[in-house]
Amino acid sequence: MFQPATRDVAECLREEFAGVPRAVLEAEIGDAERELDGQVPAGSMAELLHRLVACRLRQRSQGSG
Repeated sequence: MFQPATRDVAECLREEFAGVPRAVLEAEIGDAERELDGQVPAGSMAELLHRLVACRLRQRSQGSG
């Protein structure tokens, strides 16, 4: 489903956000990947993808509490 660099980010995020359902995590990753594609240099994609998804997941958890 994801490109190799994105799969690595997804695995890291799964560990970091273990309580988040996999479908939610993958949807956030997919959305962020589409938003960043073509907007950032390829070499920066993994780091920025991780940061964006982690920020969104933290916001989501704070909003639901």
